[in-house]
Amino acid sequence: MICDAHIHVGRYYRMTDAEAFDRSDFYYEPKVVADVLKRCGVDEFIFSSISSQRHATIAEVEREACETQAAFGPGAHPFYWVTGPFYDADPDFKILDKGLFEGVKIHELETPWVKERPKDLDRILSVLEERDVPVQFHSGEDEGCYPHEILPFAKRHSRLRIDFAHCRPYKEMIECLKECPNLFTDTAFMPAEYYPELVAASVESQVMFGTDLPIQGGFYDWVDEDVAKALEHFYRKELAAVRAAGYSDAVMCGNFKRYHTKGI
Repeated sequence: MICDAHIHVGRYYRMTDAEAFDRSDFYYEPKVVADVLKRCGVDEFIFSSISSQRHATIAEVEREACETQAAFGPGAHPFYWVTGPFYDADPDFKILDKGLFEGVKIHELETPWVKERPKDLDRILSVLEERDVPVQFHSGEDEGCYPHEILPFAKRHSRLRIDFAHCRPYKEMIECLKECPNLFTDTAFMPAEYYPELVAASVESQVMFGTDLPIQGGFYDWVDEDVAKALEHFYRKELAAVRAAGYSDAVMCGNFKRYHTKGI
């Protein structure tokens, strides 16, 4: 069984180099992403809308979530990417009352929660903890995103199921996982060869398979290609790599269930 903890749909600016974005963007249609995942044998996945970081409306984000579920079925689990403006408009997360979104996504590089709005971030986590709604953080090697910078927030909300995405830098992530039992990480953009070190560190039960599809498209010029075919090629290549590395059933699905599902 394959459960992917980190998928996106929506509008994304294509990257021209490691530091800059060009002015053209690309729209990854919900149906295209959903169909690729179905063809690759994915059973369930968590996804959020990258359109959120390009000033989409809440209505547009809701539409993308519904379109993805309609194309894939009940295995598609939408997370609400809460931006600063979205939070300011709905600080009590009444949007969750609609029953569409099953979790929340937070991205420091889109809204600087850790650096500039830590009180709001703590309040967000308190609301989610009370409602038993899981949260996914973008984490990585950028200011405000390092695992140790977010860890104090996770430790203050010990009943909240939290994913520090990307498992990077992985040695720092291992230490955070050991300190915080309610913390998970996903392997989106983590080289598969790091996996044995996660096993050796006895944190495998907190690791979830993830890919970040279709963000890889931001690193390539696919304007003249069949985008669905290119995404499928990438995904099958990723699956081959993690299978060769020996990812366990727990990492490929079991831990996803514990993170995503209430009461497990």
